[in-house]
Amino acid sequence: MRQILIALLVILAFSLYANDQITIYNDNFSLVRSSLELKLEKGLQSYFMDDIPSTIEAASVIIKPLNGKLEVFSQNYEYDLAGTAQILYKYIGKEVEIITKTDQVFLGILQFNDFSTIGILDSSTNRLSLIQYSEIRNINLAELPDNFFLKPTLQWQLNSEKAGTYNVDFSYLCYGMKWDVTYNSVWDDAAGNLEINSWVTINNSTGKAFMDTKLKLIAGDVSKELQYKKGGRTNEVMYSMDAEFAASPEFEEKAFHDFHMYTLSENVSINNNQTKQLRLFPVKTVKAKSKYTYQTYSEEIISKIEFTNSKKEGLGLPLPKGTVKIYKKDTADDQLEFIGEDNIDHTATDEKVTLTTGKAFDLVGKTTVQDSRKISNKVTEKDMVVTLKNRSKETKEITVIHNVSGNWIISQENIPYEKKSAYQIEFTKTMKAGEEFDLTWTERISY
Repeated sequence: MRQILIALLVILAFSLYANDQITIYNDNFSLVRSSLELKLEKGLQSYFMDDIPSTIEAASVIIKPLNGKLEVFSQNYEYDLAGTAQILYKYIGKEVEIITKTDQVFLGILQFNDFSTIGILDSSTNRLSLIQYSEIRNINLAELPDNFFLKPTLQWQLNSEKAGTYNVDFSYLCYGMKWDVTYNSVWDDAAGNLEINSWVTINNSTGKAFMDTKLKLIAGDVSKELQYKKGGRTNEVMYSMDAEFAASPEFEEKAFHDFHMYTLSENVSINNNQTKQLRLFPVKTVKAKSKYTYQTYSEEIISKIEFTNSKKEGLGLPLPKGTVKIYKKDTADDQLEFIGEDNIDHTATDEKVTLTTGKAFDLVGKTTVQDSRKISNKVTEKDMVVTLKNRSKETKEITVIHNVSGNWIISQENIPYEKKSAYQIEFTKTMKAGEEFDLTWTERISY
């Protein structure tokens, strides 16, 4: 163990720099790249790298030498970390000394440790003593067992052509780092404007701090098998001579493969167990409109805000999935009040976004089957009535959504409908303040 600790200290002294770049994906994993400068002796040697997350996916490691002839033969992921339970487990069958809070001393062979009780066999009397954890003050051991590490560590077997300094690109995947977006928006229904302020929230629970690092975010659903388990060891390492890592010196949003990449202009520090927030893009004001929908047979009319994600309407940016919080200003005191929250999926430019804010208090909808007739064994008819009421003091436009099945024919409708799909139609009615209206139609269904 002493030799391992000395080796780790030597490595820290010889690693002259380690510049991190981290790319965070939506699904709680990240790609980390470090530029290492290693001082090595000539020939085959072990190298211990402990500046890694505890959530590293060891089989994902890529080592790319940038100068000189340096070969990587093998890699071990050492995760057997020093701790009371782990140390005592390796001392079963060996001599230990236990001192209780009352200064009673037990010296003998450790028989077991079940995390509440320790069993000590006196080698001279063959007497077994059961000592409660709560009564123990000190546990004295002859030495620390071998093969313990203070932190998760990668052990590499390297072969260098000659002694000297080697520059290496070191990259890997790890779990426990995720990002999401919150869009704080202010709705001005009179002007038909939605002001959007976007924040990226990053949570780091990898077990490692990333200091002064270049940061990229990937928006999109990237296919990734969930392989992470705490602990685990591999002797495999990917050795690459042509891995490429794109870099950008300024803030940029761009299409990247089938996803979108966001690169921050300045390096940032993200401590372990820290939540960090960064602005995704400057405040935008987009043209939007209120929308009210009533699904037939339901008991409420839903309030929504709808806009098109286009430059013409004031936005026109790829929107990563996230939560949209919606506020509205109270003109009486000029203060913002919360009026709803919804989630959006990844949204491309020029696509429509619909946000649900809740149930409309002053709008009422009710569905009634006025009459149902069986025309034949395979054909039925229904006379439908949807009663709409606008109890508010403003004009409202309500869209009635109705699902149909089989081969259908709509007739005798008192306002036009729009066919949205083979199984759905919509009616739209503008309702004046205080107005009531019965929407009627007949539908014939054949199977």
